[in-house]
Amino acid sequence: MNSVERISILEKSISIKTDGQNEQELAEYFKQILKDHNIESTEIPFATGRSNLIVSIGEGDRILGLTGHMDTVNVGPLSDWQSDPFVLTEMEGKLFGRGTSDMKGGLVALIIALIELKDEKVDLGGKIRILATGGEEKGQLGSASLLGHHLISDIEALIVAEPSRLSNPKLGESTQFAIFAQNGVLDYEVISNGKSAHSSMPELGINAIDNLHEYMNQQKKYFGNMAQINDSVLGKIIPVNSIISGGEQINSVPAYAKLTTKVRTTTSVNAEQIINDLEDIIIALNKVADMNLELNVLRQLDPVVTSKDSSIIKLVSLYGPEFFKQQITLRTVAGTTDAATFISENSRMDIAQIGPGNDSSHMANEYIFKQDFLDYIDFIKKIIISYLND
Repeated sequence: MNSVERISILEKSISIKTDGQNEQELAEYFKQILKDHNIESTEIPFATGRSNLIVSIGEGDRILGLTGHMDTVNVGPLSDWQSDPFVLTEMEGKLFGRGTSDMKGGLVALIIALIELKDEKVDLGGKIRILATGGEEKGQLGSASLLGHHLISDIEALIVAEPSRLSNPKLGESTQFAIFAQNGVLDYEVISNGKSAHSSMPELGINAIDNLHEYMNQQKKYFGNMAQINDSVLGKIIPVNSIISGGEQINSVPAYAKLTTKVRTTTSVNAEQIINDLEDIIIALNKVADMNLELNVLRQLDPVVTSKDSSIIKLVSLYGPEFFKQQITLRTVAGTTDAATFISENSRMDIAQIGPGNDSSHMANEYIFKQDFLDYIDFIKKIIISYLND
């Protein structure tokens, strides 16, 4: 394909609204393009109007996986955008539109790379499998639905095309990173059950907010101690109390209160350890009269850590300068991707996150540098051929 044909596929993809729904329409568009190039693909629905798309080419025992998600976040107020977020708009070397950076740009690049390798009749030396997911932005629903389909356990290495560039708009350029590790996630809630009473007679009730506050003091002390443990790769855990609610009206003792917390975990301080320790705190507090606390785990994902000496990381570092005209910086991130879900079924898989998107993700006027998008396609083709023929 020439650059105009490549960009036209991104343009159509941006025009299909997939902000937390409707990934099926985009999957069907990809499916038709692939079919036009004699590449079969399979849709795997996970909700009404929502699908994952699986694409494979090549033969052999070795399998290199490529992944990206089809959904985006909402556009927010249209007045904040300088152009229609669903019309790919080129200005000053940038392609604007919702999902250009996170991450239709990366996913479209993977699909184009596959098509071009097929059309060029390249001897791959193995198999390529694209896992195009839905529902990543809110709970990684699509990737979770792929577990048990025997699509992940045989993958040797996985490239995640999530944004991994830091842009410098003034210079019109960006710095390319390759991410070899990401923190795990523990989401949980602590519920405090009390007893309602009129606020003029608080002694007749049990104040759920006060009891939750006592727990929060203990939790703060606990995380303060845990934050002293510095993981050699991922550093310190990152706990954030995200939501707190309780009470119904100002003249009543609150009978209910709830705290919701997210912790970015490490291999040194993992989710299981934190859950056990917090449950011990709650057991001790519940021995006090009128305390009735409970902990519920909402989501739990392990950290993703790949050795810098792995083949996939070495290849990314080796060929990056050829296509991006800069050295590739290796780093870790606190955020999670679908890779965190996939490793629950294949912990042996090496993972590299490298994509053409940048830090304009989720913002109004989201964009991708046009040249970054085009260069990334050629970069991925080089990585595929080199990895499978190593």
